[in-house]
Amino acid sequence: MTQTRSLARVTQQILNRPLLTTPRHASLILSALRSELNFALVHQVDGTSLDRAAMETFAAEGRAAADNRRGTNANRDRNRKVFDEQFGIAVIPISGTLMKNWGLEPYSGSTGYDGIKTKLMAAMDDPDVSAIYLDIDSPGGVVAGCMDLADLIFACNAKNGGKPIWAIANEQMCSAAFALGCSADKVFAPRTAEVGSVGVLWLYTNVQDALAEAGIRVRIFRAGKFKAMGNAYEDMDKDTADRIQAELDEMREIFVETVARGRGMSKKAVRDTEALTYMGAHARDAKFATEVASDDQVWAQMVQRYGR
Repeated sequence: MTQTRSLARVTQQILNRPLLTTPRHASLILSALRSELNFALVHQVDGTSLDRAAMETFAAEGRAAADNRRGTNANRDRNRKVFDEQFGIAVIPISGTLMKNWGLEPYSGSTGYDGIKTKLMAAMDDPDVSAIYLDIDSPGGVVAGCMDLADLIFACNAKNGGKPIWAIANEQMCSAAFALGCSADKVFAPRTAEVGSVGVLWLYTNVQDALAEAGIRVRIFRAGKFKAMGNAYEDMDKDTADRIQAELDEMREIFVETVARGRGMSKKAVRDTEALTYMGAHARDAKFATEVASDDQVWAQMVQRYGR
């Protein structure tokens, strides 16, 4: 029963609504849900397609990565603080798909904004904590809750009178994850890390052909012209498409402002990246990262400067 509820919760958060994630990860999510939602084919934004076999392989890779991340935290002592602490530095992992309400700990390949916020505020209030380390490996996630958390991270950083907050792309910090990471005092990227993707997605689904083949017809009655427009049972009209695009453009502008503020860039410079991602030194050159350094190198710097 829990699995059914989780599936419904995930699909409600990713289909027919704006997403801050990479196109590749959007395909991974759909591949993972293929059998439950009976997808036969996923058309990707690069023009290629994934059939059933390709989706199964893609989903298996994603599950393996999620299992590895779960294993890292499997033996956590539940009686300890809500965050990991070493040398007086709070370590907050941000991994997988980012969701609004997903609990304190990452699970099933996802991390909740609510859990990140809880750990951040606990670390800020803890007198034993001198600095905060955001260990990020995420392609992004949902819009809801992301920018408010980014604002909170920015308000808590040392530039605004809080504690030093460093973020590392270990080794992915894209879309929603970048909105969070760019709000830290410093952003670090290993040579092979992927950083950026300042854009917004909307995964539109239409099941009319599948229902017609099954002999099912759906008729929608509405009071209010735009009620339930953009649903999966009707063709999307131009007016609705224009409204969705306008909403995405507005969300993107909020994202652009967040990155410009966090990285000390002009909004035009951020906007002109057109949702590109950058690797290592290229992220630094684009001002999306403070410097190029490995996880071990960044951690050593942080311990030397703020460790107790």
